[in-house]
Amino acid sequence: MKGALLFIGDELIAGRILNTNAEFAAKVFSALSLNILEILTIPDEEEHIIKTLRRLFEEYDFIITSGGLGPTEDDLTVKALSKAFSLSLKEDKALLSAIFSSQEYQGKEEMARKMSLLPEGAQLLDEEYRMLGFYLPLKNKKLFFLPGVPEQFQYLLEKRVIPLLCEVGDEKSLCAEDKIVKSFIFFDLNETDLNYFISELNNKEKIKIGYYPIFPEVKLVLYGEKEEVEGLSQKVIERFKMNLVSDKEESLNVVIGKILLERGLKIATAESCTGGLLASLITSVSGSSAYYERGFVTYSAESKREILGVSPETLEVKGIYSHETAQEMALCAKKISKTDFSLSTTGIAGPTGGTPELPVGTVFIGLATPREVFSFHFYFTGERRAIQTLASFTALDILRRYILYGKGFFSYRFARGIKEKAL
Repeated sequence: MKGALLFIGDELIAGRILNTNAEFAAKVFSALSLNILEILTIPDEEEHIIKTLRRLFEEYDFIITSGGLGPTEDDLTVKALSKAFSLSLKEDKALLSAIFSSQEYQGKEEMARKMSLLPEGAQLLDEEYRMLGFYLPLKNKKLFFLPGVPEQFQYLLEKRVIPLLCEVGDEKSLCAEDKIVKSFIFFDLNETDLNYFISELNNKEKIKIGYYPIFPEVKLVLYGEKEEVEGLSQKVIERFKMNLVSDKEESLNVVIGKILLERGLKIATAESCTGGLLASLITSVSGSSAYYERGFVTYSAESKREILGVSPETLEVKGIYSHETAQEMALCAKKISKTDFSLSTTGIAGPTGGTPELPVGTVFIGLATPREVFSFHFYFTGERRAIQTLASFTALDILRRYILYGKGFFSYRFARGIKEKAL
């Protein structure tokens, strides 16, 4: 099968936002027996969309589009599609009801009705009506229209589009019983190291490999004959055991939640440089109230002292960016919250505030356990948000490794030191 990817949006053409959907989709398909021969980006112009859809339909077996499904005047994809193939548009009652139930569209009837219009023969990809996106089988071709929001695009592509593309009559190579797709999520692993290790082992005639970063994690996809994929998977797991977050396509915050829930453990957080991002990652998972007790954002030295109880001597003598402050923040949060574990972060996310001794990217992460307290000194690189994200994910991974493997497995690429104190 051969197909094309079509990305629609003036903001993409103008470079106002990066086309992360194109990068994601290309890397997904690189590991599968589905050939993407053309990737296009076009503006929100109705006639241009119509002409492009007609041409791609004549040349390819499937088309995947992104963008133009929203309620605004420049969201023209559905209208252009109906004109391109003379398809009538019909209001989907269930979709309209779901849109009306959202607070975002209460009192915006015209917008809601526009979004509920689907071409005849279209099938919604999300049966729970959480996001727009539909599948249109047309004259033995497969057309997919996905939202431009990256999280929604990526979810629907992997969970709905790929399985539907398997249903191709006599060409079921992707879904053949003797072939499987295996996915892994890694953290604190250099993609180059992973690629080098697998290239030394891989029989390229039997297994296809796809890598793509989902910052700050890395995803690996293996596709091929079942026996070969399972054999290579086992070698990857053995080699990168500490870095393997999941073999079920689950991100670190989901995995740590399951670990805590299964063991009946609770956690608290005390944050400075991450500003609540660590707590946000934990609580973004449904059911996190079962294991997340509370969080403190203590940005200033005064708040660390007044809210958490970090000693003035530690703050003045050791400094707010230090092993000792990270340890005390974690210990105080654990004591106040009466939890099994607590995590803390303090550091310099930048772009200002760094010194020669403590440059931007310096972060101390604390972990308080029932028996001891640890602090880790890291040096992360990147923009402010990247540093905050890396610090938050690293804190979660420190907890994951401690619970699963013990304190003997703390080894990180960006680490500059570790201190431990018994309780």
